[in-house]
Amino acid sequence: MVPTNTIDRTVDPVEVLREAIECAWGAICQGYDLSACLPDMPTLFATVDLSHPNQAAEAVVVVMLQEAIESVGRFSPWYKQPARAFGLTSTRDVRTRQVKWMLAPEAVQRWQPVLTPLANVIRKYRGLIRAMVLVDDLMADGESDPCITACCSCDPPHSIQIRKSVLVKAEILCERCLQPYI
Repeated sequence: MVPTNTIDRTVDPVEVLREAIECAWGAICQGYDLSACLPDMPTLFATVDLSHPNQAAEAVVVVMLQEAIESVGRFSPWYKQPARAFGLTSTRDVRTRQVKWMLAPEAVQRWQPVLTPLANVIRKYRGLIRAMVLVDDLMADGESDPCITACCSCDPPHSIQIRKSVLVKAEILCERCLQPYI
């Protein structure tokens, strides 16, 4: 016999991911006495390589720290501090000659309580993160992205209405001929 007052223990991966990100952002805001909105998923994960969760977690914290620097008010003692005071250091990519920001060694130690759970969540839900970023990107393109009619290679061809950016970013295949819509 099953008790009627049991709690539904279904785990929602979106909520787990959102909670981990909000917890990390909350720790950073508390560390610098900020009250700022959480950056959106595309901002946090735009340049992150999710195949290496520990490095991905550090990259997300770097983006969060950059957002925190932008959110510091002018009456804060952090206002005129350099990026290094926030735990960021820059390097230059030899191939692309672009500046890349990363966590300084002391920042890795300071933010370890944030990095470890974030890396675990990234490891577990990297597919979900990719999907959420893709959907956010596609939704953002909606205003300037026209719908087009795409056709497959069937005879007669099947056609679908789709946004141009979706067709460029993802290969949509016909169920019958298994050829991409173009």
